[in-house]
Amino acid sequence: MSRALFTEHELAALRLLAQGRTQVEIARTLRIRPETVGRLLNRARILLRARTLPHAVARGYETGLLGPPPHDHGAGQEEHRPSGPDGPNRGQEPAG
Repeated sequence: MSRALFTEHELAALRLLAQGRTQVEIARTLRIRPETVGRLLNRARILLRARTLPHAVARGYETGLLGPPPHDHGAGQEEHRPSGPDGPNRGQEPAG
């Protein structure tokens, strides 16, 4: 997806939406009317061929338009513990 297809305002609005901001918050940040934010986001959604605004954010990350997706530090990930000879049961007799 080429950034050249998007205006700076469309990209800014999409980035702020990706951060979880509401349209009213985006409007305050960009100093524009909430209705204008809606139009900017709708055009970005169409250019990204997304069905919904959350889908547009996902497509923005998929295409690299918004950069790499933010990392969720640890959520949903289990701690890696080796199970070999240096694992958590090191030096103990096997149960049996």
